[in-house]
Amino acid sequence: MKNKAVKCCPFSPKECSKECALHIDPDDLNEVVRNKLASIGVIDRENGICALKNLSLCMDRILYEELSGFLK
Repeated sequence: MKNKAVKCCPFSPKECSKECALHIDPDDLNEVVRNKLASIGVIDRENGICALKNLSLCMDRILYEELSGFLK
């Protein structure tokens, strides 16, 4: 997950960084949690992730699992 592109905040035209209250900094996470999330591609070990993006990914996964079970 070594994407070097600048990630923009969904609320302002600024870079998504540690200054935003919604940013999840990998340094704030437990080392085990950070490594597990990074190994499955949820969070970047160096850059972190926006909490709203993380919530969106979680909800997408829940919807996918529910609908795929429903359509079988």
